[in-house]
Amino acid sequence: MTKRLVVFLRGINVGGNRTVAMPALRSLVEELGYTDVATYINSGNLVVGTTRAAAAVTRELEQVFADTYGFPIPVMSRTPRALRHVLEANPFPEGDPKQVTVGFVAGRVPAGAAERIAALATPEERFELRAGEVFVDFAGGLGRSKLAAALDKAVGAPVTARNVRTVEKVLALAEG
Repeated sequence: MTKRLVVFLRGINVGGNRTVAMPALRSLVEELGYTDVATYINSGNLVVGTTRAAAAVTRELEQVFADTYGFPIPVMSRTPRALRHVLEANPFPEGDPKQVTVGFVAGRVPAGAAERIAALATPEERFELRAGEVFVDFAGGLGRSKLAAALDKAVGAPVTARNVRTVEKVLALAEG
């Protein structure tokens, strides 16, 4: 049975580097046999229809993207149900949805992440860790945040971050 899967790509189309055109990405993924392929904005938010498990999709897409684009693109996949739970678990619902960010981690959040994040966070940057996500309220803005610039290093694993507003839009696309 075909199910929808949300796929977040890390580190593409940022500052003109590692450019991946969304129409070409959609075509590539469709050629692999995925159905109902859709993208949301130009920052690596993909929704696909598949009969395969999320882990298998993640492995396949990482390999195909590396072969096609010539650089690694970490992939974090979530089912719409899991994404709905992520949004419901937002510990900062009163925060600005453009500043409250969900960092999707490849695998589980490693031990020691809380201490490393706390060492970089400013007093107004609140954070909370979950098994596979890191929530951060960048209340002072992302632009000058040392934590935002080094979130992967602080977590100790590949992370791709999206603000809550984007997560809501991608979930709506997946459920639509």
